[in-house]
Amino acid sequence: MLIARAQGRRVCGPCDGHADHYACPRCAEPRSYQVKGVCDRCAVHDRLAALFSTVPIHGSGPYAQMRAALADCPEPGTVLSWLRNSHSARLLADLVATGRPLTHIDLDTTAGDGRAASRTVDYLRGLLVAYQVLPERDEVSARIERHLDRVVARHPEHALLLRSYVRWSLLPRARRHHRLRGGGFLYRVRSAYARINRASEFLTAMTARGRLLREVTQHDVDAWLAVNPGTRFIVRDFVVWATRRGHTRALDVPHWPKKDPVGLDGDSQWELLHQCLTDTDLPLDVRGAGAILLLFGQHLTRIAALTTCAVTTVGEGAFLTLDRTPIPLPASLADLLTGLSNMPAPTNWAANSSHDWLFPGGRPGQHLSATVLGRRLAAHHIPNRPARATALVALAQDLPPAVLGPMLGLHPVTAAHWRRRAATDWTAYLEARLTPPP
Repeated sequence: MLIARAQGRRVCGPCDGHADHYACPRCAEPRSYQVKGVCDRCAVHDRLAALFSTVPIHGSGPYAQMRAALADCPEPGTVLSWLRNSHSARLLADLVATGRPLTHIDLDTTAGDGRAASRTVDYLRGLLVAYQVLPERDEVSARIERHLDRVVARHPEHALLLRSYVRWSLLPRARRHHRLRGGGFLYRVRSAYARINRASEFLTAMTARGRLLREVTQHDVDAWLAVNPGTRFIVRDFVVWATRRGHTRALDVPHWPKKDPVGLDGDSQWELLHQCLTDTDLPLDVRGAGAILLLFGQHLTRIAALTTCAVTTVGEGAFLTLDRTPIPLPASLADLLTGLSNMPAPTNWAANSSHDWLFPGGRPGQHLSATVLGRRLAAHHIPNRPARATALVALAQDLPPAVLGPMLGLHPVTAAHWRRRAATDWTAYLEARLTPPP
């Protein structure tokens, strides 16, 4: 004990001099001797008292609820690290210090144009929504409209056309897809960003040529596309909308040709699927996501956004709902997905459990990102695109597009495309018919 005291260590209760822990001087919680001062939970209470100094401890407002939830978090070390080191915590302290109710507009104003600042604000927004300090909102529409305002500020001469295009074309489709299909939140937002940017570039280039939109010719379009076709073909969506609305003459922007997907051979696909269903050494989320990818050919954006409600049990059978049609599952896959959906909710302070994600993420109230999920699959040698292409070809060989589309959530055109790709080659049959029998 004397040695411990000489080294500056605290010991709790009778000790033989070899104790490697001490008690928090405030709450008497045993702590490692390597940590001096109060314990993490007491430090969290001190930080929260400073952060919410204007909020009553036992109040009933949203800030009081957030304060109580953070104070009672089962992982106080995580909360303490966030309060000490996070930019979002410092931003929250500045907003709380204003003494007025916080709104989404306040956060939008704070975001600015920098990517780092935007990420900080997005993280804080998710946290405040998860703790019900802020109400939920249509984040897809809000982000698209905010980006439109930035583009219009740079090109005010195109404000009328761009706002009409976004309001009557981009926004309705983004809302409908997000409502019906879910998932792919960032993908839809970034896709809308790209289309707005290309439309603005196209209008600016035509103005530089001295052309109004109604005066643009096919030659002007072809000349503009020839410079950088890989990215400029996205303008097709705007040109089609402008043509249908009568803002321009009939113009044609072809689809950017896509390469034929490279699939897996049949043996590799079934070996990977068998590994996902039986190999208990793999992480459970990798097994579940890999099985859905290899068997149903789903985009990772949609796999990552699945909720526990997608896996249902009726009697002795289990079903997976990817779009509108519940799909009966084999026993091995049913056990795997049921176990994944029944996993204990995460106890971290981000409050993800309220959304019941099948693949919960680390950000407040959000599921695991498709990028992270793809990296986890790749780390266990499960390729994304080849696995998806192989699964869709195999399904399209057995199911007509009218069944394949509602079952997997594919657009009718996409379902028909995969059906054509999986069509059986009749060359051998015709050759056999033309060859005379011996």
